[in-house]
Amino acid sequence: MRIATAQYHQQAIESINQRGESLAKLQQQLSTGKRVNQASDDPIGAAEAERIRASKAQMSVEQRMMSFATGMLNQADGALASATDELQSTRELLISAGNGSLQPADRASIATQLKGIRDELLSVANQRDGAGGYVFGGQGSSTAPFTPAAAPGYHPKVGTQQTGLDMPFDTTVDGGKVFLGDGGNAATGSVFTALDTIIGQLNDPALDGAALGAALGGAMGAVDTTLGRVLNARTSVGEQLRVLESRGRLIESGQLQASGRLSDITATDYAAVISDMQTNQLAIDAAMRTYAQISRLSLFDYL
Repeated sequence: MRIATAQYHQQAIESINQRGESLAKLQQQLSTGKRVNQASDDPIGAAEAERIRASKAQMSVEQRMMSFATGMLNQADGALASATDELQSTRELLISAGNGSLQPADRASIATQLKGIRDELLSVANQRDGAGGYVFGGQGSSTAPFTPAAAPGYHPKVGTQQTGLDMPFDTTVDGGKVFLGDGGNAATGSVFTALDTIIGQLNDPALDGAALGAALGGAMGAVDTTLGRVLNARTSVGEQLRVLESRGRLIESGQLQASGRLSDITATDYAAVISDMQTNQLAIDAAMRTYAQISRLSLFDYL
């Protein structure tokens, strides 16, 4: 079987070109640090890498949502803690007001202190969240959720705003439920109405002991009921913060695992690439030497 010199030429050139292409790909892997720079390098690996990147992107979005929820819930926890302190102070003043030895002027002084607490409690209920909304804004409100009237009413929609992908978390608290009761009605369970009433009664020097005792009992009941709702709301907020922390650790672990798998699929194995480059370079050198020898052959060499 005879192989023409022209065929030797063609085979040598093809070998050099193939090795050159392989060498170029290996050099690209070294320069980019990626084994898969385009889908054709490893179609199966490239498809899996895209799925991992999409999963990581989704986890990043969820992390941002959870971070926002954590910030909002921390503010809510702080506001509820302040409301708890104000209500505890109110209880202490109401107990003091029941002292039968107090004079009308003493009761008026307590009324003044209660008025300050009542106004501070309303300020807490209308606290901004730093993101354009309100901590106790329910399903959302562009204005303060409680009107500053004598009997503050609650105007946002009942409920809460939420964020999250796989698991929803509150970013607001239903202020109507906390400060006015389950119905969110200022005329029924409002702590503000109860405080306004007892403040007026403490300022009435003609109020007898029996009537005062009944008034203080009613006010104490309203304060205790509200305090219970505040504590329940704080418990709910605390539980959500605990879940957020736990889920945050889970997502971070998932991110690390995804990054590791992505690196396994796409990252350059520098030792293997350098070895392959040396092998290809040797093959190119050999092919070029062979080509040089073939290119000098002619019929006269055999005469």
